[in-house]
Amino acid sequence: MAKSKPPKSKRGPTATNTVHFACFDCRKAFKQTGSSNWDPEVPKRPFPCPDCKRSMVRLGRYFKAPPKRATRQWIKVELLYHYGERFESGHSGLDRKCRTLSDAVAHLVRPTRAVSEIRAVLEGIRALRSRAARHA
Repeated sequence: MAKSKPPKSKRGPTATNTVHFACFDCRKAFKQTGSSNWDPEVPKRPFPCPDCKRSMVRLGRYFKAPPKRATRQWIKVELLYHYGERFESGHSGLDRKCRTLSDAVAHLVRPTRAVSEIRAVLEGIRALRSRAARHA
């Protein structure tokens, strides 16, 4: 007698197949079911934040969100995102290279990108987040 195969799951992609999306305004991150088949080159996603309803940003399969109260860490993640860094590979080493905000600034410096430019962007992010916190 032949063994019967177990029924296939109708639940869709598993948790290991999902990509992390984050809302910088709310400082929250979510895994989005069915997101692993999306082209990582496309910057906008139609996944709205459950709280503020703004579009979330794709940060990759290997992103680990900092605690909501860790404001400097969220600013660091937003700065890295601004310069195109994503957590798509477990071998990228971003978590080790960029433990602090100053480490992230040092990581982003290039011959074509001065520290002053990065610090100016950082100050813009800080100002934006401080305005958002006052209006919340």
